[in-house]
Amino acid sequence: MDKWLNHPTSLKIISLIIGLILWAVVHFDSESPNTVASLTETQDIAAVKIKVTGLDERKYTLRLLEPSTVKLRVTGSKSDLLSASPDDYKVTVDVSGIAEGSSTLPVKVDLPRGIDYVRVEPQTVTVVLEQMLTKEYEVSIKTEGLPGKGYKLGTPIVKPNNRVHVTLPEDGMDEVSFVGARISVEGEEETVTQKKVKLVVLDKDGKEMTDAIVNPSVVEVEIPITKPFKKLPLQFGFTGTLPAGLAIASFEPNVEQVTVYGPQDVLDKYDFYDGLNIDLSKLTQSGTIELDIKPEEGIATVDPGTVTVSYRIVKAESKLLSQLPVTNIGLSDGLKAAITVPTNGTIDLPIEGAANILAGVSPKDVQLIADLNGLGPGTHVVQVDIHLPRFIRYASAVPLRVTVEITDATAVAAPGESEAVDGAPAEGVEDGGEGGSSNNGGSPEGNGTTNEPVPDAASGTNANAGDGASNDAEGNSSDHSTDAGTGTGGG
Repeated sequence: MDKWLNHPTSLKIISLIIGLILWAVVHFDSESPNTVASLTETQDIAAVKIKVTGLDERKYTLRLLEPSTVKLRVTGSKSDLLSASPDDYKVTVDVSGIAEGSSTLPVKVDLPRGIDYVRVEPQTVTVVLEQMLTKEYEVSIKTEGLPGKGYKLGTPIVKPNNRVHVTLPEDGMDEVSFVGARISVEGEEETVTQKKVKLVVLDKDGKEMTDAIVNPSVVEVEIPITKPFKKLPLQFGFTGTLPAGLAIASFEPNVEQVTVYGPQDVLDKYDFYDGLNIDLSKLTQSGTIELDIKPEEGIATVDPGTVTVSYRIVKAESKLLSQLPVTNIGLSDGLKAAITVPTNGTIDLPIEGAANILAGVSPKDVQLIADLNGLGPGTHVVQVDIHLPRFIRYASAVPLRVTVEITDATAVAAPGESEAVDGAPAEGVEDGGEGGSSNNGGSPEGNGTTNEPVPDAASGTNANAGDGASNDAEGNSSDHSTDAGTGTGGG
């Protein structure tokens, strides 16, 4: 027995018998004890979607694929069929090399591993291709929302450029109404930079045309966001006075106006930009001076931030302006006024300044104002405001005053009584006239104003009427309490 079992032929026979037994056990059908299960099964798969391959989307678009699904019959083991998912069954149609128009093409079936193809229904499909067109469009960037309070939006900048190419079927190209993107700027206070956006194509109804091909499809956008700005003339103020005997012959800033940035409601309040003051008492010889232009309240920035002024100082000369009229202002309704001293109602006014500026000063450049505001009937000594061109001053240290008689205009005049005295007007204009107002001394148009004693008509001397309001000789306004003894000419 041992010899038989050790014989090679015996071992081969025994191995074959064991293999047959194992095969029978594995393939035995439990429902039919006397039969063996089949090795393969057949399965029908309905509505497998057809995918198009080889389509050059820059030249053609797929207008029709009919049918779009097919029915498959396949075979395979039960385990392979059960393990395969619907996505594992691939059916394609190759349109590469197909021209525009309708074509009938065969389908190709790609099955999962272990599963065999029986048949496909239908075996061919109809494909319709339409030629694509490419057209250049300008990119439009629409902003949404509002930037921070007082800020303004600039024109969006598209980089690398604002032109792109759009590819669409021929019949869709005419429907394009917008190529671009929308960007929110809500609450922004800084320029939006390096903002990358994807471009979309919209039709005339505002719907996105998803079949449109945009090249480039992504662009970089910059949206400037700035404060509102306003250009304003630059004005200078002056303090102190030049040393006696000196005058300013020229005053030339390197800039005449500045650009200020800030909220619009703040800018609307400005007609000029001042705040630059020069102390004339420190100017003893010609030269230059540099001043910082600081932002006023509510102003964000000022450009430029500095100003350089070149000035020339020379020896002062004098000039007499004769028979200048005095204008009355502020007289209450129902009253009339007449200047009684000087008797002719006019004043000879000595002025001084640089020769080149004096040469251009005439009586029409000077205005003498008597403010009668709050005065009633009677005789009053009134201080006179003198409005002079810039850098011209009144050549006297004595304040200027006139005597004014105010009467009730409603009273009945006695026979032969004149309605006006010495030809002087009863009322003056409210405005300072060509000479400017007493409050704008130091501005490019402003006038220095000094109230001096009125020359006595009879004696030719100055009658001192006490302290008076004066403006600095160089064009600076001073309080009405200015000491008459310190008055200087406008420079």
